[in-house]
Amino acid sequence: MGLLRFLLAITVVLAHSSSIFGFSFVGGPTAVQAFYIISGFYMALILNEKYVGINNSYKLFISNRFLRIYPIYWLILFLTIVYSVAMAIHSHGKYFGNFNIYADYSRNMSVGSLCFLGFTNLFLFLQDIVMFLGLDLRTGHLFFTANFRETDPMLYRFLFIPQAWTIGVEITFYLIAPFIARKKLEIIILLIMLSLSLRLVLYYQLGLKNDPWTYRFFPTELVFFLLGIVSYHGYKKLCNLEINNIYLKLIWFGIVGFTIFYDFLPIPAKNYLYLIAFFISIPFVFILTKRWKKDSYIGELSYPIYISHMFVLTIISGIKFPIIFGGIGLSLTLMTIVFATILNEWVAKKIEKIRQKRIMTHS
Repeated sequence: MGLLRFLLAITVVLAHSSSIFGFSFVGGPTAVQAFYIISGFYMALILNEKYVGINNSYKLFISNRFLRIYPIYWLILFLTIVYSVAMAIHSHGKYFGNFNIYADYSRNMSVGSLCFLGFTNLFLFLQDIVMFLGLDLRTGHLFFTANFRETDPMLYRFLFIPQAWTIGVEITFYLIAPFIARKKLEIIILLIMLSLSLRLVLYYQLGLKNDPWTYRFFPTELVFFLLGIVSYHGYKKLCNLEINNIYLKLIWFGIVGFTIFYDFLPIPAKNYLYLIAFFISIPFVFILTKRWKKDSYIGELSYPIYISHMFVLTIISGIKFPIIFGGIGLSLTLMTIVFATILNEWVAKKIEKIRQKRIMTHS
C-alpha cells in the first residue's frame, strides 16, 4: 500500500499549497480519513501477528509506536524553532517566525494556557483538542468552542507544526488499539455503529456540521480506524484464497486511479464513495503489494512528507524561492519529497532498526 500512502501524503501537501496542473487528488479531509483506515488495518495486523506471545506487551507496542513518531517530529520541531530564531536575529527582532503569534498574545495568556500549548507542541498528544478550543483574551484562559474558526486568535496558530494534530488523533488510537484490535468482528461492528450513531446525532440533532466536528472529533473519527480493523479481518479471509493476480492489479489500478483523478470524476457524494472503495480495496491491495520493496520504500516516505511539508513551505516562503512552472504545489511537492527522503535515510531507517531489534530481543 506504499503508493497509496504516498499519494495521500502528497494530497495533504497540495491541500496546503496548490494543485499541480489541476490535480489535487482527494482533498485533505478525505486523505486524513483514508490514513485512519490504513492505520486501523496496520495496527490490527501487527497486534495480531507481531505483538503476540512473549511480545504481547502493551509497553513494547506503545514505545515502538512512539519511536516511529517522535524522532522525526522532534527534529522538524527543532528545525522550526531554529529557523524562527534565525529569522528573529536576521530581522533584528522584527520577525519571529512561528513565535510571532506568541509575541503578539503571550501577555494575554494565563500560565495554564501557555503550559498546555507548550506541552502539546512538545508531545503531540492533545493537539487535536486544540481545534476545539479558543483563547479568551480577557482572562487568558482557554474555552471550548463549537467552531474554532470563529475565535480570534485561532488557537491552532500556536502549533509549530499545525498539521500534526492528526498524529494526536493517531496517538489516542494507539493507546486503545491493543484493547480493541484483537476483539471479535461482532464487537468491532458494534463499535462502528456506536461511532456512526454519535456522528449522526452531532450532525443532525445538535447541528454540529462544521469543522472540527466533521473530521477531527476522535469518537466519531474512530469509525475509520475500526473500518481498518474490519479490512484486516477481510484480509485474513482472503489471504487463504487463490485470487488471480490480474484481479488484484485491477483493484489496485482502480483505487490508485480514483485517488489521482478524483477531482475530475463527476460522481455525487464521491468522498463517501471513495472512502468506501478504499476500505473495500485495502485487503486486496495489501495482498498484491506486501512484498513489493519499491512500493514499501515509497510508503515509508509518507510520514516524513506529511510531518515536514509545512516546514519546507515556511522555508520556501521565507527565502522567496523561485517557483517553477507547475506552481507552488509542484515546487513544494518536489522539495518535500527530497527532504523526506533525507529524513527517511538518515533518521527513520536508523530508528526502524532499533524498533525491529526490540521486537527480536523479545521474541
